Amino acid sequence: MVNINFDNLTAIIDSYKQYFADHYSDEIYKWKAVRHFQLHWDIEADDFKGMLVQALGKTGNLLISMNNFPKKMLERFCEIDSDKVRKMFQILYDETKDLAYRMDSFKHSADELVKKWNKGKQHYQNFNAITTYLWLRYPDKYYIYKYSCAREFAKKLDAAFVPKRGIDAKSIVEIFKLYDEVAIILQKDSDIRNLLTDKLSEDCYQDEKLRTTVIDLVYFVGNFSNFTQMPKQIIEKPINDNPLPDSSFEKYTEEDFLREVYLNKADFDMLRHLVRTKQNVILQGAPGVGKTFCARRLAWAMMEEKDESRIAFIQFHQNYSYEDFVMGYKPMGETFELQKGLFYKFCQNASNHPDKDYFFIIDEINRGNLSKIFGELLMLIEKDYRGEKLTLAYKDEKFSVPRNLYIIGMMNTADRSLALIDYALRRRFSFFEMRPGFDTEGFKAYQKEKKNDRFDVLVELIKELNKQIEADDSLGAGFEIGHSYLCTKNPISDQWLKAVVNYDIIPMLQEYFIIDGMLMTTESGKYRMTTFSDEHLNRLFERFVLEYYRTHHKELSANPDRIYWDINDNESCMVEYLPIMKSDIVLHKGERTLIIDTKYYGKAMQYHFSKPSIHSNNLYQIFTYVKKL
Repeated sequence: MVNINFDNLTAIIDSYKQYFADHYSDEIYKWKAVRHFQLHWDIEADDFKGMLVQALGKTGNLLISMNNFPKKMLERFCEIDSDKVRKMFQILYDETKDLAYRMDSFKHSADELVKKWNKGKQHYQNFNAITTYLWLRYPDKYYIYKYSCAREFAKKLDAAFVPKRGIDAKSIVEIFKLYDEVAIILQKDSDIRNLLTDKLSEDCYQDEKLRTTVIDLVYFVGNFSNFTQMPKQIIEKPINDNPLPDSSFEKYTEEDFLREVYLNKADFDMLRHLVRTKQNVILQGAPGVGKTFCARRLAWAMMEEKDESRIAFIQFHQNYSYEDFVMGYKPMGETFELQKGLFYKFCQNASNHPDKDYFFIIDEINRGNLSKIFGELLMLIEKDYRGEKLTLAYKDEKFSVPRNLYIIGMMNTADRSLALIDYALRRRFSFFEMRPGFDTEGFKAYQKEKKNDRFDVLVELIKELNKQIEADDSLGAGFEIGHSYLCTKNPISDQWLKAVVNYDIIPMLQEYFIIDGMLMTTESGKYRMTTFSDEHLNRLFERFVLEYYRTHHKELSANPDRIYWDINDNESCMVEYLPIMKSDIVLHKGERTLIIDTKYYGKAMQYHFSKPSIHSNNLYQIFTYVKKL
């Protein structure tokens, strides 16, 4: 028996039950995640990585946060050594062994992998992640350990053991004993069981032992205000007071931003100025220029610290609504209840701390129906109306968007299937164009650090390709290839380079240029027959062959040489009227010379009265080159 304050626990459970109807829709994914994992987990799967990705597919932010990516790193480890990752889980799930040993073993193996393949980086396989894996596999026995929530919960219950930062696996076992005691009490509460019976659908884990409910209860305590003194009130306001001193957040400077984001200082200064003065800014640009990456780090740089509690991140889509964003009625069993949206809650948080900057980041902002999503807030987000109160549509309540809240949106200029943002919203935002950052000091430093010749060649090819894209009448700068496709924390290998080209860049180019034999126009959703000529492809093929010889045959001198006309002095006046002869490729080795003339045709032969023949002008061209040399 764990010694706890049962009066406080009763008050906590009473508040949790009252709040559950508003709370569960945001947290029901926990029960769904367990059910999904149980259906798809197979330790003996031939494709272990594929199975793991599928099994963890419903975990959401349990295994990913702004600065913590255990799921993504596991996938990376599977690519490196799938058998080792399989063994890690076999040990972790071996119930014949000591629990603390199993957790330590998993963490130690992750340490070994990251030291071997990603030295100096994080593997993110902390006890929060490891206990999540345990809970997913054995939800009737284990819990998720999250330090901040566990500490707050233990303190509220006056528990003998309160966790500290950096605790070991044995200490987590002690926390689980506390959770076991709470689970026993919940099992005797018929109201809790009835609430779950009403809310848990068939795609949810039914939670007979109520271990997942304990996880949710601990989260509730760790993230909501002090309700032990007001057990009968429904708690609506999340805790915003950081229990740690400001120094607990990692500092983030302008220098950090410029090192990571590949933006010139002048552009960064302008972007920061726009955010401060307009308060609403949209980052627009081609895919891969790092808009999302930039947005979060811009917020850090302006806060001068990585305080994720002051950042909200969402992604718009076609079905996103005012009810999701601000407020609306949603089905709760047989009735409908009024629920507050994410933006509403975030504005409340910002209002509670007017001396702190808050950043609301919206990815794919042009994919939603913005007028419907923002509703009457369309006026309130305007800088001149910040702090002004307006009655909301669903509730007789005065609401305002605080002055210390900044909105940063992102949109792809290459997405031609979407309509432009309507004028009413457009005039409330400043638009900042982001371009590929290949020529920034940050990217040059990154490229130099990689020390890979083939990578350098690919960078130059993409820069040249971007020039062609920018000059294309049907495309333009908004369709350039961004630098983020070439960014990785890992050493650059030939396999990685091939994957980037074959599975990222080429499919994107195909989408740009060719759709079912047609070329998209600049008109949204309209098509015309392709004008992507043989000449375009010929230039691309020529450049490919040239770079091939430069990369794979460095013993040769490969260049597009100028060939001069063999004309005597008496005929020299005629040179200015003759075309310049510049070969496609000339290979030199000592005194030996080889001329390569590249051609690309949709049809290899020409036809005259149905008779096929080689394009004669090509033969004349080659003959002239050889004759003059």
